[in-house]
Amino acid sequence: MRILLLGLFAVSLLVFAGCVGGARGGAASCKDNSQCKSWQFCNTTSSTCALLAGYCESNDQCTDNMTECDLNNTHTCKFKGGLCRSSANCENWQVCDSSFKCRPAPGFCDADDQCDPVFEFCNPATHKCGPAPGYCNSDTDCDSWERCDVVSKRCFLLEGRCDLDGDCQNYETCNVKTHFCAPKQGFCQNDDDCPTYAKCDLASKKCVAKQGFCILDNECNEWEFCSSTNNTCTPQKDRCGSNEHCGGWQVCDSLHYCKAKLGYCNDNGDCLQGEVCNQMTHRCQ
Repeated sequence: MRILLLGLFAVSLLVFAGCVGGARGGAASCKDNSQCKSWQFCNTTSSTCALLAGYCESNDQCTDNMTECDLNNTHTCKFKGGLCRSSANCENWQVCDSSFKCRPAPGFCDADDQCDPVFEFCNPATHKCGPAPGYCNSDTDCDSWERCDVVSKRCFLLEGRCDLDGDCQNYETCNVKTHFCAPKQGFCQNDDDCPTYAKCDLASKKCVAKQGFCILDNECNEWEFCSSTNNTCTPQKDRCGSNEHCGGWQVCDSLHYCKAKLGYCNDNGDCLQGEVCNQMTHRCQ
């Protein structure tokens, strides 16, 4: 019985050891490198994954107390934030100072208070002091539709350019793509903004019809309408301005109606009782 119990205890120990990683020290077992992490190799002697030279899995594997193991990314010993042994341990815009800390190299910055407080900030992309948004040293610091006022260090709109409708005249709107002020619908800056039959009235900034043309019916006589075909005032049906607007059997009367000539008719009302107006000959019969 004692021998049986000892045997079961030994088997239990083997199973427990297998559950704790299956290899000495908790390292994963392997047959080749593909079964290990990118910072490990397969030790074929022990059939376990081991650290590659220059890599780490914990801070205590870093020999310099100024470094720690980068467990999230590279699994290499990296200098703790801001610490260094030489400038090579810093960013390319930094130098390592006598207290073994990375600081901005001459001409660079890492905080706004290292720049001119009036108009500069530390650009996080270049780590250099430069004009804060809306400020400038020269025109190149402004958008293409702006200029730099070197006294105030501010970017101002070029004449005729805009950012908002409020930068334009009240008859204009701001084209946000070109940053030019353009006339609102129905308005104009000059004749080029009007159709060929119209011109720009510079007082009202609206397109008005040229002489002999029209845009609206109320620009014509009461017996005319403004034709959308050629934008000219055209007699309404059966109305006229002269005989040429009437048929060959008609004359234009003083009320601008086409009236049948003597001996002709427009309809039966122009004929004697019992007669009808022949619409082909315009004669009563």
